[in-house]
Amino acid sequence: MNSLYNHGIKQTKLLSKELATFESNISTSPLSLQGSITTSLTAFRKTIKEYGDLVAQAPSDDHLTKHEARLEKFNKDLQEFTQKFDNLKLQRENLRHEANTQELMGRRHAGNTSENPYEAAENVQLPMMYHEGLAKEHSSLQRGSQQLDQILEMGQQAFEDIVGQNETLQRVKAKFEDSLVTLGVSRGTIRTIEKRARQDKWIFWAGVVLLFVCFWYILKWLR
Repeated sequence: MNSLYNHGIKQTKLLSKELATFESNISTSPLSLQGSITTSLTAFRKTIKEYGDLVAQAPSDDHLTKHEARLEKFNKDLQEFTQKFDNLKLQRENLRHEANTQELMGRRHAGNTSENPYEAAENVQLPMMYHEGLAKEHSSLQRGSQQLDQILEMGQQAFEDIVGQNETLQRVKAKFEDSLVTLGVSRGTIRTIEKRARQDKWIFWAGVVLLFVCFWYILKWLR
């Protein structure tokens, strides 16, 4: 239970850092940052659920009150992070809309100063075409952002599953070694098993690194 709590603390620190980065560059921050924040919120929400399930199953004692207080703090942090993220996204949309409106008004003003009526009519159509192009571009960016969010969420889920499986294997390994000692198996045999376990561990982390490299290439390709 404590390890899951420490994992939740790391996630709150990461979310605070990502939201601070988004807040410092609302209008220029990349869409990938929003996808990363969405993934972090999803992972944090999952951690809170798992932690809450453990608290609900734990027997009543003095430590349970401490874990309930921690769970309440996690839920409060999640609500604050979610609200702040929604506000920042709204501010970004307002800033982009205001910038697009000002640019369109500037182009329309430039078109109205022309003395040629045919040129004026053409200049009136240009902002409309430009606005339609912006709308299509915004729609494409939204679709790309949604796909990126899905990929990041899948990557986060896969990584958490791998970490969870590794922790389970470590616990099984410890119990297995204790059982071997109880049965009188020699230390040499145990060392051989530990050596093989270390090899498996290197293979595991190599797979994790390969997973992140693949996601990096996917993100680079989407951009």
